[in-house]
Amino acid sequence: MAAHPSLAASVPLRPDPGETGRMWERFVQLRDNCTREQLVAAYMGFTRMLAAKVYARRTYSEMEFDDYLQYATVGLIEAVDRFDPQRGVLFESFAAVRITGAMLTGVEGSSEIQRQIAARKRVIGERVTALTPAAPAPDGPDAVFARLAEMAIGLAVGFALEESGMYVQEEGEYADNTYAGVELKQLQGKVKAAVATLAPNQRRVIEGHYLQQTPFEELARGMGLTRGRISQIHKEALHSLRACLTRNNRVDLHC
Repeated sequence: MAAHPSLAASVPLRPDPGETGRMWERFVQLRDNCTREQLVAAYMGFTRMLAAKVYARRTYSEMEFDDYLQYATVGLIEAVDRFDPQRGVLFESFAAVRITGAMLTGVEGSSEIQRQIAARKRVIGERVTALTPAAPAPDGPDAVFARLAEMAIGLAVGFALEESGMYVQEEGEYADNTYAGVELKQLQGKVKAAVATLAPNQRRVIEGHYLQQTPFEELARGMGLTRGRISQIHKEALHSLRACLTRNNRVDLHC
């Protein structure tokens, strides 16, 4: 069995504080390449440990551990150059965010699949933020549950819209003729009709965000509005869609 990546190199996970302290003093004074290299070498065990943690949680199997370690090392070098030991913060605490961020950024840019996954996460994050009420959290379990239910229904309408069949079906694509498939097609038709009833700005935001996967920031630039206003229009549009579907409904948005 292969060794865990974090154990693959015989370097200590934690460098000697006294030794690194002297290195930092020298580096602050000289900013020389030799001391920089010594600091990078001293923290490689820590960097390898962080790389192993991110690698263990990977969802994309085409990259090797060494790729993660390479991105992590870039983050380590940047952290060494930017760290100020006089602020009294541990280097490990300062560097961990930068090392992890360098890995995630590197992996995200490594392939089209990863870029799509990252873009998808950002889009979903925007939806959740847009549906989160700005008012303080309500008191009592019933009020909290009502707020969560409101958000869940809004997200359900959005995801139903995304899978609404407004995408053109490719020629020869398998058609689902099961009972569930027929129900889905009926829901798709209702969603299409509901979108057509929206106000122009609402329809533009919904179609741009869900059909073209356009982030709110880009929609804001294209429509000459602020990002906050786009978020507000998105929320209003989902409420309108939910009301329209519920009125005509017999569509279960809780399933």
